[in-house]
Amino acid sequence: MRMTILGQTVELECQLHEQKRLEDLARALEARAAGVKGDADARRRLILTALALIDEAQASSAALVRARGEIERLTDMLIEARLEGCAEPDNADRGRVGALRRVAEGAA
Repeated sequence: MRMTILGQTVELECQLHEQKRLEDLARALEARAAGVKGDADARRRLILTALALIDEAQASSAALVRARGEIERLTDMLIEARLEGCAEPDNADRGRVGALRRVAEGAA
């Protein structure tokens, strides 16, 4: 894949499914670093380093979103299991806030 960032042509090997993501990263980098001056080799190194850092940040952010979703799913499962284990649940405690309060009180 060939792209131009800050007037420098950069050629990267990538899979077809990665091409759109890299193009988006290149546009974001172009917008952020429009005023960068310097020799061609230094700019090329800067471009490649910046692309790698932006990609890493996006991958970390996506992993955090997935982890938060998994934590919420597991928390919901725990609450449902605790509610099912109660003999006669009070209707006021059927809500998520009430269930969380009961779980927290049981853990304390």
